[in-house]
Order: sequence, then structure tokens, then C-alpha cells
Amino acid sequence: MAHLIRDGSSCRLAFSGAARSLSTAWWRHVEPAPKDPILGVTEAFLADPSPAKVSVGVAAYRDDNGKPVVLECVREAERRIAGNSNM
Repeated sequence: MAHLIRDGSSCRLAFSGAARSLSTAWWRHVEPAPKDPILGVTEAFLADPSPAKVSVGVAAYRDDNGKPVVLECVREAERRIAGNSNM
């Protein structure tokens, strides 16, 4: 039997009984993928005990009124792309 286990911000499948033995054997030869550096930003944010921390991971930013905030670097990228006839 398979169970979905939530572990902080991620989830994983856990197997019990005969299903566990079969699933373990089937994946034994597969090497773990390297850690994703983008997700590392979120991991660092979650591990930081500072009450003044700011999340700069993948997200949609909103102000105190719930309105979207477009970062200045994004506006600059949009200006550059809009002025590029190759895009």
C-alpha cells in the first residue's frame, strides 16, 4: 500500500509491506539527482531563523493590499525584450 507523506514543503510516497520491497528493488539502480539550486534558495529561507528575512525564491509577490508587485529587474527585462526585434 502507498501513502502520501507531507514533509515540510515537499511530499513523498511511502510504501508498506510487499509494495515497499518491490518499490525499493525497482529503484535501487537509480542515482539521486543533484539538488536544484533554485530550490536551495527556498531551503535557505526556511532554515533562516531571522524574523526580518525576505523570501526571494520563486513566487508571485504581492503588496500589503494583495496587489501584484513587479520587481524593477523584471520591468527592465521587459523593456529590453520589447526593444529587441529578434524576440
